[in-house]
Amino acid sequence: MNDASRNYWSLYAEFLSAFQSIRYKGFSIPYLCHFRSLNHENTYIWENLPNAAFRKHLSHDVKDRKTLQALFDQYKQSHVKKKKSKLFPRMKAPKGKIVLYNAANLLRFPKETMDRHFRPDQTVLLQDFPAKKKPKIVKGIPVQGVPSNYLSSYRVPVEASVQVLQKQADKIIQAYSGHPMFNHASFRVNFHKQLAGIVQRIEETNRFFRKNPVSCIVFASTHYYQSRTIAMVAAEAGIPTVCMQHGIIGDEIGYMPQIADVEGVYGHFESEWFQKIGVKKTAVEIIGHPRFDNLFRRSSLMKSELVHQLKINPGKKTILVIVREDKQVDKWETLVQSLSKEGNYNIIIKDFLYRGTPHPLTKLSPHIYSSASIPLYDLIHHSDIVLTYLSTVGLEAMIADKPVFVLSTPFPTYTGYFDKLTPLVDPRPLKVARMVGKYLSDDQWKQQVKETRQSFLNHAYPTAKPSGTRLMDLLRRLSKQGGVPFE
Repeated sequence: MNDASRNYWSLYAEFLSAFQSIRYKGFSIPYLCHFRSLNHENTYIWENLPNAAFRKHLSHDVKDRKTLQALFDQYKQSHVKKKKSKLFPRMKAPKGKIVLYNAANLLRFPKETMDRHFRPDQTVLLQDFPAKKKPKIVKGIPVQGVPSNYLSSYRVPVEASVQVLQKQADKIIQAYSGHPMFNHASFRVNFHKQLAGIVQRIEETNRFFRKNPVSCIVFASTHYYQSRTIAMVAAEAGIPTVCMQHGIIGDEIGYMPQIADVEGVYGHFESEWFQKIGVKKTAVEIIGHPRFDNLFRRSSLMKSELVHQLKINPGKKTILVIVREDKQVDKWETLVQSLSKEGNYNIIIKDFLYRGTPHPLTKLSPHIYSSASIPLYDLIHHSDIVLTYLSTVGLEAMIADKPVFVLSTPFPTYTGYFDKLTPLVDPRPLKVARMVGKYLSDDQWKQQVKETRQSFLNHAYPTAKPSGTRLMDLLRRLSKQGGVPFE
């Protein structure tokens, strides 16, 4: 590991050790926290993680990722099907419905998947609380006919218990002096907040499981404390859990540690990566993702409609540029200015995150356009080339059989996800611009790009059958003891 990774996981291990005595209903609270958000206001940590000197402040030194994963494996094992569980003393093998928990709105199952595979009489969409205005679609999950259940309806008073645990946490914090994490003003506030939420979630989940038979749970992520707590209570109840991969594993911080019984991953890269950090091979299954199944279908938006809506030139090649707010904006400016200089292309800018106005890059040239409200997959289907940063969109565009070039600026905890796409990955914007021009004028280079893309996909996203079908095959196996009446 480099210093940034080593320091981050060492800090995590130190947090687990320091606060492990804070327990509720048998659960050690720090293992259920969302660690990164405890420090999101601590600029000192993020600025100094890459420095070896940072470890001088710590009493723990994690030199191997497997060490961190092993801590969570041991913790989970201590809760798996306890013979004398405090929460489920008489719990039998689970029988019931599939529960979908859409952590951070990242599940993104398309309507076709829901309609085909998740029958309303066999499925429950578990949400934290009812929306003020009931939508037809919950952030990408069509819920017409799929019943919802709300954890907020299972709440009980926990204030007294929370106050006791918060005071216990404060005593531990006071025992440290000059610690880069524990002594930062925001840490106590964030930890108190998560501690209260975790205690409430343990109670909510306990009551939900007691009153609702569940055969298995599908998560979008198990990193947020809300979903991680559900997953750990499920382990104690003997309910199998699956976590769907919600984006490429570009940053290891977003995917360690592994918590669910099975990680449903995109391809061989993730399967190998999880095994390298100490996850058992049987706990990783190549599923792909149901939303990517739509990439194999034709766009519902006609090219003429796209031309009309964005007012692009139908006689020019169209380049889709994927950016993320203002990150690497200087490099992107150099790249798009180089491409737009001769006015030979339509350049469409798609910002990864929502902004109410067009991205500033669209002001650089009359040949650069905002993607407006056009859905991403329609933009991909009607583009000739896709340029992206280290983003999941790069994989999505390749699945749609589009040539992809990546403006890559690796960061300290980067996993090397796009390394197998070399030489189509480069940190130099002018080099990327030349690759684009060469692709449109050199047949030999175009063939090399195609072969490189196919080789990458064979490893990153094998497509023997649709992802929705693969997922249901897995759920059938996991739910076999629960007797779910799958068709």
